[in-house]
Amino acid sequence: MAGAYLILLREGLEAALVVGVILAVLSRMGQMALARYVAMGIGAAMLCSVLFAFAAGGISDLFDGAGQEVLNGTILVLAALMITYVIVWMRRHHKQGMKAAISEEVHQRADGGGLGVFMLAFLSVFREGAESVLFLWGVSASSGESTAVVISGGLLGLATAVALAAALFKGGQRIPVKTFFNVTTVLLVFLAAGMLSRGIGYLVAVDWLPALIYTVWDTSALLSERGGLGGLLAILFGYNANPSLIEVLTYGGYLLLVVIWIRLRAINDAREAATATPTPAAGS
Repeated sequence: MAGAYLILLREGLEAALVVGVILAVLSRMGQMALARYVAMGIGAAMLCSVLFAFAAGGISDLFDGAGQEVLNGTILVLAALMITYVIVWMRRHHKQGMKAAISEEVHQRADGGGLGVFMLAFLSVFREGAESVLFLWGVSASSGESTAVVISGGLLGLATAVALAAALFKGGQRIPVKTFFNVTTVLLVFLAAGMLSRGIGYLVAVDWLPALIYTVWDTSALLSERGGLGGLLAILFGYNANPSLIEVLTYGGYLLLVVIWIRLRAINDAREAATATPTPAAGS
């Protein structure tokens, strides 16, 4: 439940912020008559997200035995890659000014009338919805939680996201949005590392990949990953009581690559800031 809650909390708040910016720009433009198209776009996106979830479930039902292992492994790897993409996308767009980018997009779409605004709202929300379906499937496959538990956690996260967004737009900048996204980004990095490692484990189970060493350690007697604290750590941080060597290398390698990327981005940001800072004139 914790993993599903985290995913829908972040994805839901991101979608709500985008919609809020769209409505704010329309208000400044004196085009609030187009707000109904925003509502229609949101409704259509939510409906398509639900249909996408049912279609994904139908595809899953077609697989059994070793096929289910392969499907779970593939979905987990894809979910981990998508989470990584979301992290990179958010990092770049927040730096460039996501609000300014959305505002420009709204101005362009509004010139095309209601259809343009409808499509902007639809695509913004459906992207988050489709990502959420994939991520929740990954959480279910990696944690072994029932569909009902995963959905319950997701709905709770979505409700929290809506409440936070409402408080944010009602009370201004009282909620530290930057801190929120920084903290959830760290948690998503570990969640993605765990999904990727678990996905590799599924592929090892069907002999698609070598285990290298089947059991590097076994701490199941001390801290089981099937429930309690161990289960929570397994969902949020990818804890595995008896991993194979390739799973350990995948987990550690992913985190190492993320740290290297963050460090390189920080160096690049520092260089850009130094270049943008005007040099004081001599004698001043």
